[in-house]
Amino acid sequence: MSHEEQYGPVMLEATVKEEWIDFNGHMNMAYYILLFDQAMNNFLETVDLGLDYVRTNHRSMFALENHVTYQHELNQGAPVKVHFQFLDMDSKFIHYFMRLVHKDEHLLSATMEQISLHVDVDERRPTRFSDEKLKALREVYEQHQQYPAPREKGRSIGIRRPDRR
Repeated sequence: MSHEEQYGPVMLEATVKEEWIDFNGHMNMAYYILLFDQAMNNFLETVDLGLDYVRTNHRSMFALENHVTYQHELNQGAPVKVHFQFLDMDSKFIHYFMRLVHKDEHLLSATMEQISLHVDVDERRPTRFSDEKLKALREVYEQHQQYPAPREKGRSIGIRRPDRR
């Protein structure tokens, strides 16, 4: 299995736009988040937790925490894709990992690990998934068990210093 086949299904393909380029000449970090967010929305649509679900059921997924790593620059016109890997879940939370890859060069450009919470949007409070939604999410979770754990999973942030004893 190639590296990309281990990354999970592709949830988004796009091309880096001119307006996404910052004064350093590469894609601004805000647009990495935008692409990850769009890929997440596409995933939610595949498990019937997307916009129609929100409008009909008044339930939605709220991001609680994420961690992004930037690994290779992206320039204007670069074709990209976002892979989605479902890592964990329970009755209210989902934990997932996404990789942004240069489509032609097959370079890993960025990763995002995130945890989201299922929320009643009227009450603005956490709520459990229905049995039907839990079943659908468990099916995806089980399918994604074939993918190895991402090396960036669970990373903390800080300045690495040599041991000074």
